[in-house]
Amino acid sequence: MTIFFYILVSLCLVIMKTALIPTLPLFEKFYDPLIPIIIYLSLFRSMKEGIPIVLFFGLIMDSLCGGPVGLYLTTYIWLYAGMWWLSQFLHTGNFVLLALSVTMGVIFEGAVMLAYMVVLAPTAIIPEDTVRTLLMQIIWSMVTGPVILLIIGWAQKQVDLLRDHIFPDFLNMNGE
Repeated sequence: MTIFFYILVSLCLVIMKTALIPTLPLFEKFYDPLIPIIIYLSLFRSMKEGIPIVLFFGLIMDSLCGGPVGLYLTTYIWLYAGMWWLSQFLHTGNFVLLALSVTMGVIFEGAVMLAYMVVLAPTAIIPEDTVRTLLMQIIWSMVTGPVILLIIGWAQKQVDLLRDHIFPDFLNMNGE
């Protein structure tokens, strides 16, 4: 049920990212809205739930956004793995850490995109406003990232309560 919840949310966010955000002047420099979900999954959910969802996110974004094949998938897998590794050492309940984690994710995705353009596509022209765009995305991530993570956490609790209410016998059969 959790995986279906994230698939539904991701499809809505992908549609929002590709169709709605570019048309709104205030949000045209907004960061990738899937980054907070990937970070939430790496910090607060098991790998059994996180990995299939991250793979799904990457494949969907690669197929819909028109970028190089595998760029989003690679970025999301490394972001998930890096944040999961960091979560082994850090206390994840800190609000400041949540803000920094989303910001680190935005910086990481920007660095991967720039590295692709510089190393693998040297004939590509880097846009003039790249630095300004990345700075705007960092500011957006600092302001909205923790709030989005809290909303995702609340929604996940609601999904867990609903699952426990609908499937109580299934949980008892598995010894949970």
